Amino acid sequence: MNNIIWSLTLTIGVYLLFYFIQQKYKLGFLNPLLFSSIFIIIFLIVTNIEYDTYKEGTRFISFLIAPATVSLAVPLYKNLYLVKKYYKVIISSILSGIIAHAIVLTLIFMLFSSSHEMVATFIPKSLTTAIAIDVSKSLGGIENLTVAVVIVTGILGAAIAPIMAKLLKIENNIAIGLALGTSAHALGTAKAMDFGEDAVSMSSLSLILTGIVTALIAPLIFNLITLIV
Repeated sequence: MNNIIWSLTLTIGVYLLFYFIQQKYKLGFLNPLLFSSIFIIIFLIVTNIEYDTYKEGTRFISFLIAPATVSLAVPLYKNLYLVKKYYKVIISSILSGIIAHAIVLTLIFMLFSSSHEMVATFIPKSLTTAIAIDVSKSLGGIENLTVAVVIVTGILGAAIAPIMAKLLKIENNIAIGLALGTSAHALGTAKAMDFGEDAVSMSSLSLILTGIVTALIAPLIFNLITLIV
């Protein structure tokens, strides 16, 4: 019980601290998810507390990942009309994103001669955490490292989205939303709020559908990459 109390207090308290700091000073790079993770890592090292002890205390938060996965069906259902209206654009965006993702990973792993375990760990990096963990586990990846990679991917995607939109002169909110959801999952969807309601809706749809499609074809992507590298 003591582990649960201090672990939950630390996790929620640190996250809220960085969240309020970001909101107060409007610093986009001060992502509360990233900085709270870094803070907790440093805290555990300095206090010499085993990660397993901390993990055991926060198992309630981990438990919520499963319901979070199921809840993704809600926005999908509510925005079903958008799927029908823009299905061609949605399908092409998601497929191009998944293909580009696989190509980039293949080139990286060819360059650094990574193991099959690392390939499995990085394949779900553009998926929302709830789905990425299960995909990584099923392929034999390192779950905790997958979570870290997912967070970094989301933060980078959300950070460079406005820059890329300006450089490429993309003004269509539908396109921006699809790009954010496909490449930067939930954090990208949060960033889509800056571009309007259409961007948020399309980003939500794309992160869900990208997760579903990638989960289904992840074994194929894994086999192809490991065959090449």
